[in-house]
Amino acid sequence: MSRYAGWVFIGVLGLVVGVGLASWRAFPSEDMVARASCAECHDVHGAIEFAEAPVQSQVWILGDVPEGTYFMVADLFPYATEEQGTSISLDDLLARYGVTEWERVGIESLDGGLVVLDREYVTEHSLLVPYVEGIRFMDRNQHESTWLKGVRWIIVEGAETPLTIGDRQTSLGRLLLADRTTVVAEGAEAMYRSELDGEIYRGLYAHVYTGARVPAALGDAWEAEAFYAVSAAGQETPFTKEDLQRAVIATANGRPTLVLPDEGRGRWVIDLVALLPES
Repeated sequence: MSRYAGWVFIGVLGLVVGVGLASWRAFPSEDMVARASCAECHDVHGAIEFAEAPVQSQVWILGDVPEGTYFMVADLFPYATEEQGTSISLDDLLARYGVTEWERVGIESLDGGLVVLDREYVTEHSLLVPYVEGIRFMDRNQHESTWLKGVRWIIVEGAETPLTIGDRQTSLGRLLLADRTTVVAEGAEAMYRSELDGEIYRGLYAHVYTGARVPAALGDAWEAEAFYAVSAAGQETPFTKEDLQRAVIATANGRPTLVLPDEGRGRWVIDLVALLPES
């Protein structure tokens, strides 16, 4: 072996040994794994410590449904299922929640994608399937641009129009599919004395509600200066135009609700059936 070849061999051998030593330090040995607890690793990475934890994604079903609600993806598709072809049709899913008569359905994803389908275009091929981000909508009768990933909201527009908003009959599903926004409500300050340093720490917490903007929903009736809302129990509640400026018609307690983000829940109208201008 020439002197040059010898130096090359020594260099390569040194590189291999160096990589091996670095790998031994970088990757846990069996002894390291045995000594480390799950809690230690999970605390470092900020992860949960339940080995069989299911996917906790929620999917909301809103609009013209018997009760606005949500389901957990893990309940729909059991965790770590190994079956092929796991799916449920959109029709069957809605039927589980009492929705059998409807005209349109909107499907919205976590990243802001929205697909709206008329009833006639929803078939047995309109499926919800497991996906890394929860569930995905797919339909081999539809272009792939409609195959949303990470579905979070399903909004139903029913055949009936039980709400009277201004001078027209409508429904919560129609309102949500036409124009909606998200408001922050029921905010409060949380105070906590830390067990780490004994100091008081403060933070704000609140709830968010997605609903139809009241000014847009009222249309021409928004020109009035005073309004009143009617609940399913027949109770009438008066409001000024200023009261309703930031209000939305959303879902609370599973029912259509007039949500006033700047007011306490006591001022809201739950199970709303009408919002009308004062004559």
